[in-house]
Amino acid sequence: MDSLTASVKDIQTKTAELAKAKGYHEDRIKNLATANAELQKKYDGLELRMKANEHNTTARILHTHLSLSSLPNKNNIPLTPLHDLSTNRPIRNFPRHEKDMKTMGSTDVIQCLQALDVPSLGLSAGEKKARLRGEIGLAKEEKEAGGDGGGGGKEEKAKMPTPADKARTNTENAKKAAEVRRKVLEAKAKKAEAEGGKK
Repeated sequence: MDSLTASVKDIQTKTAELAKAKGYHEDRIKNLATANAELQKKYDGLELRMKANEHNTTARILHTHLSLSSLPNKNNIPLTPLHDLSTNRPIRNFPRHEKDMKTMGSTDVIQCLQALDVPSLGLSAGEKKARLRGEIGLAKEEKEAGGDGGGGGKEEKAKMPTPADKARTNTENAKKAAEVRRKVLEAKAKKAEAEGGKK
């Protein structure tokens, strides 16, 4: 009888241990599923960001060529709207033409900068607008010529970005695109790891 009782207790103990192990593995599976969902969300966000960056880089190049061109009607040629990095959709209230930059309200400028993930805290209204021009790919805003009569040539020269400025802008854009690609690849690798662990 004692032997039977001991066997029953042993079975009960093992059953409890199995139930505990089952609960542990179920929790682990749930955690893996949650981690996988979070990775998928991050991956989707990075993919949107990468596509937006690719579109924006192309648009910036077009804007730079337009801004530096000598076309008489270039102010009437529409700009290609940049895309919001979080949605890959055209930015709302994006300036339609280069000349519209001068009349943009501060709220619209801030919204455009935020959509491009560009910090603007602490900048003056003029600095924010200048930063947005740079992000769009436009040359520095032309300043009205002074009345000193002798400095017109220097001011005219200062209006145009130097080849170094253009190269720096292109390099920065390429770095941004490379960083987004790197993050997407990392997210893919983590997703593959999570799926492998789930199996």
